[in-house]
Amino acid sequence: MKNKSSYRKPRLNKKQRAWVNSFLASHPNARVRNIYELDGDRVVEIEWWENTNPIILDPKTYIQGIISYKIRVKLRKFGDARKTAEFSYRITPPQKRSASWHLTGQLSLELPQCYEVTEPNNPVIVKPKRRNIKTKKVKKFIQHTLPLSGISAQLHTINIEDGGVPLSEQ
Repeated sequence: MKNKSSYRKPRLNKKQRAWVNSFLASHPNARVRNIYELDGDRVVEIEWWENTNPIILDPKTYIQGIISYKIRVKLRKFGDARKTAEFSYRITPPQKRSASWHLTGQLSLELPQCYEVTEPNNPVIVKPKRRNIKTKKVKKFIQHTLPLSGISAQLHTINIEDGGVPLSEQ
């Protein structure tokens, strides 16, 4: 017997899966947290983290922080992002750690001098398409006269001879 309230989790099509795989390949330690459907599109939540540059204090100890990222992207059926992703990050302050191996590298400096973490940027930005909006130039109107024939030509000549006096005043 099947459960009546069975719910199938939304899945990505080939193009959406290709976009997600290329994003995961370009960001180390990345993983997909959740996939759900919203307004006919798939929304993918991705998390990843990275270590900041280590600062070596002595051959056995160093200071290092962690930056963790979260991104929520709305993907079209064709695999591209519909709009700019919702991006958030959290910087864990640097902590003193010890290493089991012998460290070589930068000597210690004061922490404010050497530990500057740049603010992360949103990796998925969709720029709006520029629409060609051309203003129409207003053309000058030229009134053309049409040739008159028959009775309308006779009425016109009478009107010109009389000096344009309306018939009601005669």
